[in-house]
Amino acid sequence: MTEPDEAARPVIAESWRRSLATGVDPDRHEAPVVYAPDEVADLRGTHPLAEAVPVLRHTLSMDDTIMIVTDTAGHVLWCEGDNQVRHKAERVHLTEGARWSEDVIGTNAMGTALVTGRPLTVHSREHLVRTYHGWTCAASPITDPRTGVVLGVVDVSGPLTTMHPAVPQLVSAAAQLAQHHLRQCAPRRPVLTLNFLGGLYADLGGRTLALTLRNAEVLTALALHPKGLTAEQLALLLYGERGNPTTVRAELHRLRAQLGGVLLTRPYRLDAEVRGDFLDVRTALRSGDAGKATRHYGGELLARSDAPVVREERVDLAAAVRKGVLERGDVDALLAFADSAEDAEVLERLRLLLPESDPRHALVSSRLRRALE
Repeated sequence: MTEPDEAARPVIAESWRRSLATGVDPDRHEAPVVYAPDEVADLRGTHPLAEAVPVLRHTLSMDDTIMIVTDTAGHVLWCEGDNQVRHKAERVHLTEGARWSEDVIGTNAMGTALVTGRPLTVHSREHLVRTYHGWTCAASPITDPRTGVVLGVVDVSGPLTTMHPAVPQLVSAAAQLAQHHLRQCAPRRPVLTLNFLGGLYADLGGRTLALTLRNAEVLTALALHPKGLTAEQLALLLYGERGNPTTVRAELHRLRAQLGGVLLTRPYRLDAEVRGDFLDVRTALRSGDAGKATRHYGGELLARSDAPVVREERVDLAAAVRKGVLERGDVDALLAFADSAEDAEVLERLRLLLPESDPRHALVSSRLRRALE
């Protein structure tokens, strides 16, 4: 059988199609063991989920099952639990050092949960590879509570006849507990300030950064995409269709000299509390506070930049702030916006709202005449 059963759940049917497209053979495949025990120990020591394993172990310790924790590539870093089940699991490479990504071993709870980013239980014949039809597995991704980036998955596996129906809910709850634990243990992150409206200023923990325009464009893209971007995605956002990921990696390498450990990889993202005037404007606009948005709006976002991500955000912010101040008709908000852009319609509205006895009326009228010339 090389096609999913017609009654298969959509998530399983889609996974089978992906797996078969990558060449997974349902009859001949087994999970490859790619790391030796000493290599697994090294990987564990540096993996962010190491802090959460005691919580998972305490929550998911039960008879007739094993608990597995993988990294984002599906490598099994921890496999603990019932000794008899572990021995059975080792015979089919459900063991530490093996790779259980969907593209390598086909539909399985761990690998498919990494693809979908959602909890998943795979029963018996739902596994693409027939070797695992005697197993049921329930997995849930664990994400970094600060960035939302997936760190790996936790899984409980066991023989088909011994898995309790409540296990999937317990695994999902354990993943939530692990994320809460990681949040509690996380060290305080440095503050990265990016003020790019009407100018170019940045500091990290109070230390001023000497940024080029390209540096600022990269930081803008990462600030707008806190979950991270690949080099390919950044190339498209910064250069458009002509973008080259190699060029982007070189830019990021230079930027890391200033940011140090704040700039993370795989994907590229900022491990800092990011603040900025353009981010404040976005937040105010989303909450419907046009007055606050205008107060934070000090001018165009990186006015000299032609990077697509900056250009689009610049146009969106200016249009949204302008629309808000015109609709409210608040003199102070209109004046604040007029100071950041020579807009004839805004100036005309001010001329009508300000009494002729107000000294600002003459100034606005003069600026309006120049704007219309």
